[in-house]
Amino acid sequence: MKYLWVFLLATAVSGLFREKLFQSIIGDHANKNYIVSPLCAEIGMSMILMGAKGKTADELRSALNLPEDKKEVARTYDKLLSNFKHGRMLYLVNRLYVNEPYRISKDYNKLVSESFRAEAEAINLADAAKAAWSISNWVLYKTFDHVKAIITPSNVAPDESAVLVNAAFIKGYWKTGFRRTRTTLSKFILPNFKTVNVRMMSQVGKFRMSEFLYGQVLELPFDNSNLSMIIGLPAHTLHLRLMEMKIKKFAETLKEMDVHIQLPKFSIEFRTDLVDILKKMGINDLFTNSSDLSGLLEGTGVKISKVVHKAFIEIDEGGASTEAAEEVFTKKRKGMHSFNANHPFVFLIRDTNTVYFRGRVVEINDTMSL
Repeated sequence: MKYLWVFLLATAVSGLFREKLFQSIIGDHANKNYIVSPLCAEIGMSMILMGAKGKTADELRSALNLPEDKKEVARTYDKLLSNFKHGRMLYLVNRLYVNEPYRISKDYNKLVSESFRAEAEAINLADAAKAAWSISNWVLYKTFDHVKAIITPSNVAPDESAVLVNAAFIKGYWKTGFRRTRTTLSKFILPNFKTVNVRMMSQVGKFRMSEFLYGQVLELPFDNSNLSMIIGLPAHTLHLRLMEMKIKKFAETLKEMDVHIQLPKFSIEFRTDLVDILKKMGINDLFTNSSDLSGLLEGTGVKISKVVHKAFIEIDEGGASTEAAEEVFTKKRKGMHSFNANHPFVFLIRDTNTVYFRGRVVEINDTMSL
């Protein structure tokens, strides 16, 4: 049985739940910008599993591909988050808000605080305005004022019993930055083939890249971490979905080469409620009055009514080596590869073991003049 647990934990860490969740989210948001962290959502749902029992726990365990031994599950996420060393640039936060009449188990909060870096908190959800402010203010604080208004008063129902929020934020600083004086106004081609002027960053250097019949994949490493952004640029917008499906596989063939990179400045804020998606993935009992969260709370009749996910990314010239980038730029030479992201593309943020974010850019809202 021990070896079965090891196998199940390995499949969970490899991302089966995250991949299913990701595919469901993008299916609901075709041809739109998005930024999501399926890992952040997985951590939140696994945190709920630690306080669930009976059918509620069985459904969560099955969807998350986790074993019955909750201590083993806790150790797995503790190890994952202990290796989470990416400086002040990447944040995944989770918190469960429970209506005040219910008492939260101290043992539960101690466990999830240590293993999941999260907790449950009792607040007055009946006061929608105050509850929304409290929840959004906590998320804003935890993401350094970047993830805003994750909950509004209209999102909180009078009979709310529990709300799970998970928020993810990244502000990337390149290992080799783009020089601001090289940023120019340039055309970006929208899916409908209309164009808009965007602020296009530019630099030349040695980067890992692959070229395929259907497009190109480029790796841009971030400074002071082992994180990097993998950008999948299809040869044609019609191939965007294919690139989205294959980007992780394409990224396995990256090779260092001289590249002239042109990449637009952009930021994306994306919010979605995951309840309907999680139901389709087999998690149903958690969202009904028969939900059993007795390992988390004292009392019965508590259900999770909302699972809100919100993520933010901002990409600009910022980096640690702008002078080096300028020096290389002036030495462009014939035969250099070109990576010009002047039309829709996809991306992911990863380290050597884990994908933290996945996203898509189909339009640029930042079309201001220089």
